[in-house]
Amino acid sequence: VRFMLKAMGQEGPHVTAATFCYALTPYVLTLAARLSVILLPYAGLPWLIGLTVLSLRRRRWREPALFALVVATIGSVNATALILCGFGPLLWIFHEVAVTREVRLRDALAAVGRIGVLTVGCSLWWLSGLWAQGGYGIEILRYTETAETVAMASLSLEVLRGLGYWFFYGEDRYGPWIAPSRSYMDNPLLIGVTYAIPAIGMVGAAAARFRERMFFLLLLALGLFLAVGAHPWDHPAPASAAVKAFLESDVGLSMRSLPRAAPLVVLALSVFAGALIAAISAERPGLARPLTAGLVALSVLALPPLWRGQLVDANLDRAEQIPGYWTEAARALDARDDGTRVLEVPGTDFASYRWGNTVDPVLPGLMDRPYVARELIPYGSPASADLLNAFDHRLQEQIFDPQALAPMARFMSAGDVSVRSDLSYERFNTPRPRTLWRLLSTAPGILEVLGFGPAARNTPRADLPLLDEQALLTPPDLPDPPEVGVLGIEDPEKVVRTAPTESPVVLSGDGDGIVDAASAGLLTGHELVLYSASYAGDAAGLREQVGRDAALVLTDTNRRSARRWGTVRDNTGITERPGQEALVRDWKDQRLEVFEGATDDHATVTESRGDVWADATSYGNSVSLTPEDDPTFAVDGDINTAWRTGGFSAADGERLRITYRHPITTDRLTLLQAWGGVRTRTISRVGIAFDGGASTPYDLDEASRPDQPADDGTAGRSSLLPTDLPHGRHHDRGTD
Repeated sequence: VRFMLKAMGQEGPHVTAATFCYALTPYVLTLAARLSVILLPYAGLPWLIGLTVLSLRRRRWREPALFALVVATIGSVNATALILCGFGPLLWIFHEVAVTREVRLRDALAAVGRIGVLTVGCSLWWLSGLWAQGGYGIEILRYTETAETVAMASLSLEVLRGLGYWFFYGEDRYGPWIAPSRSYMDNPLLIGVTYAIPAIGMVGAAAARFRERMFFLLLLALGLFLAVGAHPWDHPAPASAAVKAFLESDVGLSMRSLPRAAPLVVLALSVFAGALIAAISAERPGLARPLTAGLVALSVLALPPLWRGQLVDANLDRAEQIPGYWTEAARALDARDDGTRVLEVPGTDFASYRWGNTVDPVLPGLMDRPYVARELIPYGSPASADLLNAFDHRLQEQIFDPQALAPMARFMSAGDVSVRSDLSYERFNTPRPRTLWRLLSTAPGILEVLGFGPAARNTPRADLPLLDEQALLTPPDLPDPPEVGVLGIEDPEKVVRTAPTESPVVLSGDGDGIVDAASAGLLTGHELVLYSASYAGDAAGLREQVGRDAALVLTDTNRRSARRWGTVRDNTGITERPGQEALVRDWKDQRLEVFEGATDDHATVTESRGDVWADATSYGNSVSLTPEDDPTFAVDGDINTAWRTGGFSAADGERLRITYRHPITTDRLTLLQAWGGVRTRTISRVGIAFDGGASTPYDLDEASRPDQPADDGTAGRSSLLPTDLPHGRHHDRGTD
């Protein structure tokens, strides 16, 4: 910041004030603990603006070359953050050409050309990787945070104090992802201090007069517009609606992390805060240093983690050296390298070990062998990610058949399976170490079992004891597994291999079908398996494969269903009807399209053969998918099943649409709420509409909320009487 302001011709105590305001913004807390490398564009923004100032003024190659080197340093990690910070230099060029008119357009274009040529040349090494991933890799952006998730937190008031990025507000069972975040939301003094600095900046923007004032006003306005983005998502203003439309496009999805434009806002307000000091000092020179000291102190006070030792969260604090058994296991796995991979289980949201949280797994960094493990985000090709998810999903849901372990390892070219039993399994509800180790270590097709570590009891944290049915069903004398266990696979398949094309297995299904077939003993992992849906647009090719004496396997997998990516379990929805359309778009539903060109004809679907079926705006909860809460259960005639929704969130405004195959006439509706289990909320009022007409509200009484079924098996019911409904109301299609 000092370099940038000096390039603009500003010097004095107020520059020091601006530097502290920018350096100590709460924005750094959003990324410092886990993703600090994404702070590089924030750190480089003033450098880029300052070098642009000098590039326009000196008209030589030196400053553009330095600009290119800065971009190569800060831009190789996150393109979105770099692009957003790139608006700063572009605005300066616009300011000099169109506002002050001190630079001719021709000279500006020449400077842009020098900067562009050198910047692209210096950054080709990472641009090529980005191009290859975007052109040939999995569409990874679809499976990370959604644009809706990002927009939910990007309030303008939060952006003004350097916050507003969704990750800052997240929590899990261990508490906030960013430990100090709560104090920024519930500590009145800290809230006041963090708003005092932007307030001072706003006063400076209105009162101070200096040459670059318009530039920083434009920077502030543009930064706010970009960072706020599509907020509020459900009811955006016209400008935010335009941003939302852009984010909903394939290109716009890559720019969903718009709150990373907050550095533009912070920089502008920091400079304006310093400018206010400069304006006051022009009249009262003796106040320059005291005011600067006061603003520096205020900046320090606005970042308590800096002086409380909380910049790195306590749940990320661990010993510098990882446990020795991990390095021993890595050396052993390297020594066993025979051209195969290491498959690590179980999958986990993030690598949180009992000895410390590393976010990413440690094994790939300790050995040289190829590695595969399931995490939240799918990598590789859609088909390989689908196969890995199908395998690990059964481990997470405790329905895995050990018969499938060796065949699935061969399909994934894994010669060894690493079983990590030192995870903090209560954090993400991953499989229990003792029962998982017993299941896998005794599976057929295991040649050798190695153990590393003292095999000590892996005990959950005291505040998350997990004394549940799984713990009670675990035999007390079941041995503790080694912290890292290695299972050698019998007759593994190498990463680079061939298979005969005669007598292939043609399987109707997806990765789940392969796991099922392996569990049934139909596949060993050595076969050439072809998905029939891969030939969706090539019927002749499928007939050719079948004609090669193929073994045909029909499964009920490759289901038409929703899929979310917020957890490694409970992320597959109900099996849908052909062509079923959602009443409301679920932005978290991002399906893994394994088969290009495939339609519902190639998938397992639900047929509604009764006279009535139901759809709903949502079911289950806002994080995972729970098929047991299927909307159809509202009309299946079984009082022990029900449509449920609103878990972890408000249920107001949810809709259930009931569709009848044939027109019916009725004079009443009887409504029964879900019963049994622990209930914390009930429905008190509903609105009912027929055939797309206007909704009429009705109150539900206690009769609709029974604690248990009545003796006659009908349970309590709340009826809307004939006087409530239009007499003999006939509806042709459905009821909402």
